[in-house]
Amino acid sequence: MKRLSKALARFIERRSWWFIVIAILLSVAAVPGVTMLETETGFAAFVSPDAKISQDNSRYEAQFGGDPITILLTGQLDDIFSAGNLAILAEFEEKFAHDERYRAINSPLFVESALYNAEGDVSQMMQPFIPDDEHAIILVTPQGNMSDEALLQAARDIEAFFSTEPLAQVDTIVISSSKLVNAISVSMGNNITLLLGLSVIVMFVILLAMFRVRWRLLSLLMVGISALWTFGLMGYLSVPVTMATMAVLPILIGLGIDFSIQFHNRSQEEVTRSKTVAEAIITSVSNMFPVVGIALVATIIGFITLYISEVPMIRDFGMVLAIGIVISYIVGLFLLHSIVYLADKRTPIKRLREASSKASGRTERILSRIAKLALRHTLWIFIVALLFAIGGAVVDSWLPTNTDYEELIPQDNPELVEMRGLREITGSGGTLSFMLEADDVTSPEILGWLQEYQDEALLSHPELISVNSPAVLVSGATGGIIPARTQIDGILENMPRLYLEQVLSGDHRMASISFSIRYISLEETHDLLQLMQEETEPPTGVQISPVGSLALGSSTMDAIVGARLTMNFICLGAVLIILLLVYRRFGSTIFTIIPVGAVIAWSSLDMYLIGIPLNPITAIMGVIIIGICTEFMVLLMGRYEEEKKLGLSPEDAMVTAISKIGRAIVTTALTTVGGFGVLIASDFVMTRDFGIATVVGVFLCLIITITVMPGLIVWYDNWRRRRISR
Repeated sequence: MKRLSKALARFIERRSWWFIVIAILLSVAAVPGVTMLETETGFAAFVSPDAKISQDNSRYEAQFGGDPITILLTGQLDDIFSAGNLAILAEFEEKFAHDERYRAINSPLFVESALYNAEGDVSQMMQPFIPDDEHAIILVTPQGNMSDEALLQAARDIEAFFSTEPLAQVDTIVISSSKLVNAISVSMGNNITLLLGLSVIVMFVILLAMFRVRWRLLSLLMVGISALWTFGLMGYLSVPVTMATMAVLPILIGLGIDFSIQFHNRSQEEVTRSKTVAEAIITSVSNMFPVVGIALVATIIGFITLYISEVPMIRDFGMVLAIGIVISYIVGLFLLHSIVYLADKRTPIKRLREASSKASGRTERILSRIAKLALRHTLWIFIVALLFAIGGAVVDSWLPTNTDYEELIPQDNPELVEMRGLREITGSGGTLSFMLEADDVTSPEILGWLQEYQDEALLSHPELISVNSPAVLVSGATGGIIPARTQIDGILENMPRLYLEQVLSGDHRMASISFSIRYISLEETHDLLQLMQEETEPPTGVQISPVGSLALGSSTMDAIVGARLTMNFICLGAVLIILLLVYRRFGSTIFTIIPVGAVIAWSSLDMYLIGIPLNPITAIMGVIIIGICTEFMVLLMGRYEEEKKLGLSPEDAMVTAISKIGRAIVTTALTTVGGFGVLIASDFVMTRDFGIATVVGVFLCLIITITVMPGLIVWYDNWRRRRISR
């Protein structure tokens, strides 16, 4: 490895211009890829298309259509149903009923005798369309499995109709999940621009204040190039921008800058004891290439572990970060050293030594004091750290969960406000849908079981408001009973096609059961769905499956939160194996792993105290911490072992290691905190919570690296020496 490192260092020194030219060409090639990036904010980002619930939902939508587009009419009922407005609404139905994009249109366009009962009130059949005296609702069901773009255009075409044909004295609002998805996509694009600008400003300030070396902003340029290449590659590979991958940019800037800072810091240190810039570069690369390489592998392992997640956007998040970190390492190793060498090789070495010594002196003295203080109070620091870790392990299971799609996006989103306004008017929070499959779902046995199940569900679960199914249609025509086979066939034959097609397939092998539900949290919806599935007990040969938006949304809870501990343990195990293979010493390996587990526990405690819930991104924070903390510890252990080989005692070796490499670690931690910290400015609640939680996590990684672990490592080395000497 040492020979390889030196050969690589000499190659960089001799071919510096090559790497600069290659970097320019790759940067130019990456730009078109960035322009090809597309956003994904629908359920495809949360639920894999290979998952059973996705496949069930696809078959269900193919038969019964997608989520309806709601047209909310606001005004006095007499105005809504005036002759002029009825003519416009009739024209709307005539035009859009013949559009193949729309499967069905349900509206209260009936004569007054059908709209009102004998007492002058809205008839029971019309009540879903007339929720109160000032609103009427039209439901337009689009064809199933349409793309987000097609659904958005379908909703916009309806808006365009009422824009050109407005109803007199009536306000018309078109409410659609596709409009919400589009608004989120636009907001995400604006958010990325804001986060990028804030990240650059934060990095600029931190590097100017903390990293006092020549060309101190060079690391920022390196990570900017890395981010450009990474996002360009995302565009070429058609990896979508989601609420998770959106966070890659500031995170990559925070983590990716680490490699450039570490390489730059060591090269500037070597200048103080080298005869030429070339010698400093060669010595720096020779020492840092393997150590930083180990840290790179450990970090990659952490991010690759995310690929076991069932959530597509989490897999993309891990893959993109892993690629971005590798690119950051390559750029830091080859391009940064090339630029530093070419920029400094004509400057007198004496002048470079003086500048480097002056820049690092104060920081090294401060870090030396911190190291000595940590070594003197090892026991008490360890006890406090242990108590916090135990506390975190206890409260981890108490952390609240928030995977509600609506609560994770900007709360002032106009489309979201409209959707919530509709809920207040109708009193409904959506529909819990089930797909019923059998050889003949209209048999008396199946309809009888279905009627009994849905009646029991309505009685047992107050969250359920009403139900629509073949059993409802049949029993509604017979006074509440399920009749014999011949009578069922007669009822279905005479049933209006519009109503029948909403609940029954033409071959009678599939049926829809739809429960209107009051608005409850997604966690409560998840629990209700599980309970209702457990209560089904269908007859032999009958299969019932949850489908629809609420079912898709609630399914993410198990996929995200349920796999959290599993991912953490797999990631820790993978890192442990890698480090054992590299170090071949249990002591060095275990002292790199212990702080990682401790910081994960500390972070759980902090999240609990701050009130940060588990969401699709904070649930994977443990893997992020594993990557960051492992990297810090690998760098510290590498420099510590290097100083011991030079003849220093464990105490002096640790103080020297912290004072020398500590500047880079502290700068890295602060820049990483800055990269994550800008997420706090995000309009997306999920991203903002992740920013807060990870800022705390990175800070804890720094604390445990320079205060808790140094004393324990030195104590272990001294104990081992005494044992060997005996």
